[in-house]
Amino acid sequence: MEHSGDTADSAADEARARWQRLTELIAIADRRGLKVLAPQQLDEFARLYRRAVADLASERSRSRDPRLAEYLNNLVGRAAGLIYGGRIRRRINLWEFFSVTMPRTFRRTWPYTAVAFAVFAAPAAVTYVAAASNPAWADALFRPWLSSIVEEFLSRDVPPGQYFADSQSLMGADNLSGAIAVNNIKVALTAFALGITLGLGTLYILMSTGLMVGGFVGVGAHHGRVADLVGIIAPHGFLELWAIFVCGGGGLMLGWALIAPGDRTRLQALTDAAREAVVLVAGAVAMLAVAAVVEGVLSPQTDGLLRTNSMRTAFGLMLWLASCVWLLWGGRGARRSGPWTGESSPGATTGPGA
Repeated sequence: MEHSGDTADSAADEARARWQRLTELIAIADRRGLKVLAPQQLDEFARLYRRAVADLASERSRSRDPRLAEYLNNLVGRAAGLIYGGRIRRRINLWEFFSVTMPRTFRRTWPYTAVAFAVFAAPAAVTYVAAASNPAWADALFRPWLSSIVEEFLSRDVPPGQYFADSQSLMGADNLSGAIAVNNIKVALTAFALGITLGLGTLYILMSTGLMVGGFVGVGAHHGRVADLVGIIAPHGFLELWAIFVCGGGGLMLGWALIAPGDRTRLQALTDAAREAVVLVAGAVAMLAVAAVVEGVLSPQTDGLLRTNSMRTAFGLMLWLASCVWLLWGGRGARRSGPWTGESSPGATTGPGA
């Protein structure tokens, strides 16, 4: 009987050691999923999970200790959640997302952003040249009222910040920033979502934006006031347009996945592209939020730091360059394990030529 008791105690100790080890492995994988476990650890995890399931079934059949049964049930449930519901359990680390995931995704997919910029730049250049020679072209190519708005402002001979100062005085800086953010994010999300139309809707949004900006600055060029028009939009506009190009690149990625799915089904190609495109959109929305704050708070300045065109342009360029440093160098030294760390999924599209 004494030998039987020693055997039982030994078996209980062995079981507790297994459960403790499984708890340790769950703690390691709980944040990032089972991918962080080494192959040997995965084998151990699977073996310990099967033993824990057997222990739970045995304890339930004997019904000796309800607390032990509850403990084992929770342990098995946590392990099963990692095995069968890892994607659902995954937590998003915002710092990791913006410092690592977004920059790496941008670098993998930059050709789409480059195409989006080209689609914007071509009509912008045409409209600028046309409106510089005759402001009526700005009305014909974009909106009938564009040249009159620009000319009315230029006739007032006020600092460039006054273009936004009137709205700020009526709405307040916070309300103005909020309204601007909502509008710009709506435009960017539309450019992204219309990628589902084989990219045609995205192309339309980008071209329309180019026509507007080209016409706006072109009318100023006609009156010899290019610096004033650039000064109006520069503090926030460089970052704002950059974010729209990134979002437009995400839309073009969706469109290209539908046009050229390769050896995948179109649904699979679209799913793969969407995983990366959504990351770009999230980063672009963050940039648009920053640009909206600048537009609502700093762009309306008529004195102080941003009173002159040169300072406004320099500020806008520095803000844009800061975003470039983030996107081009962010996450280069980070470890490449776990989800959302920059490794593309199998078959993911990374460029128009892929």
